[in-house]
Amino acid sequence: MLYEQMLRFTTRNSGRMAKAKKSGVSPRKMPAQDRSRATVELILDAAARILVKGGYNAFTTNRVAERAGVSVGSLYQYFPNKESLLGELMRRHVAELERGLAAITADAAKRPIADTVRALIEESVRAHLIDPELHRVLSEEVPHLGSLDWRHAYEARCTQRVREFLEARRSELSVTDLDLAIYLVTRTVETAVHDAVGHRAEDLRSGALAEELSRMITVYLTGKAPAVRRPLKVAAE
Repeated sequence: MLYEQMLRFTTRNSGRMAKAKKSGVSPRKMPAQDRSRATVELILDAAARILVKGGYNAFTTNRVAERAGVSVGSLYQYFPNKESLLGELMRRHVAELERGLAAITADAAKRPIADTVRALIEESVRAHLIDPELHRVLSEEVPHLGSLDWRHAYEARCTQRVREFLEARRSELSVTDLDLAIYLVTRTVETAVHDAVGHRAEDLRSGALAEELSRMITVYLTGKAPAVRRPLKVAAE
């Protein structure tokens, strides 16, 4: 589940990237009371909806405050600028993406390789279908946020989890170059699922893409196809 698009930065964004890196800001304070937590949730929800509707270019703290129904001053109590607000949105999004991956790889030793591959791909599909437009904007449009950017650390952790899984099952693999295999598997899954959100969403929801991608990856890794095809099922609503 790796985002190649996250690593593509254009000249158009270079000024914003430098500004974010210099600022090094983070949320000013974490809410301790129910009312404060509710305010933060309103702000974050408003920020997400603006990104979904208008993309990164439409994103300003004034618009977020207006949509959340709070003053800009109240917003700045928690988020001193839009980079810190984007950073928190990204942190939560990455946590959602990573939660299922961690659960699957934690007990991967108990399952056949084909089952773990299928579970990981289905989890990638599920995660991509949670607010897919927000996922796209955070992946493709938001520039680098310096110390607030969670994307690279997430990518490294995902790669490490896949590496640990495959290294533990090395004797069952037909591939000889594990580093290359990890690169090809992670890029193939992320690229296919990410692209399908916009072009083959029905195949994602039905489970068809997960089925075919799982078989392809399993054959590549082990030289053997899964014994049976699974019935198609809805991956996410």
